[in-house]
Amino acid sequence: MINTHLHPLEKANVLESRFRKLLQNPKRILKKYIHTGMTVLDLGCGTGFFTLEMAKLLNGNGKVIAIDLQDGMLQILRNKLKNSELKPQIQIFNNPEHSLGIAEKVDFILAFYSFHEMKYLDKMIQGIRKIITPETKILISEQKLHVSKNRFENIIRKMENDGFVICERPRIFFSRSVLMKIGK
Repeated sequence: MINTHLHPLEKANVLESRFRKLLQNPKRILKKYIHTGMTVLDLGCGTGFFTLEMAKLLNGNGKVIAIDLQDGMLQILRNKLKNSELKPQIQIFNNPEHSLGIAEKVDFILAFYSFHEMKYLDKMIQGIRKIITPETKILISEQKLHVSKNRFENIIRKMENDGFVICERPRIFFSRSVLMKIGK
């Protein structure tokens, strides 16, 4: 178990700022990874900053699974989806802190600013292993201010120790990021 802290629900609005959308544009970050017909996972989706864009990139054909530990964050996402045409494409799950809580195979996983919040990271990685295919890619990104380079590299090392390899190191504003997949 790792000592962690969750993003406070009282500060959820920070996750949705226009400034963030300008600097960390979800479409720009995800468009080369998400395509029509995919099943994608937004792991630690929070308020859905990336979730809605993931659904748009599927172009009406595919599914987004949005999971988060905090029900308050998920309620904000549910409210966003109330009258949205994207609602049928998005499944929302409140996962327990020690497991993913889903078993469905996915084609892409986004873990944006979420791995550092996971107390049971080893168990989450085991859960990820169960839902991936050899082609599944996972984009892990952590904020430079909250997650030291050493802690980020420890997260990546845990993934590598579980059979994942780095495919790419995308440049994302104010973040340390890697794209990984399971090794052969």
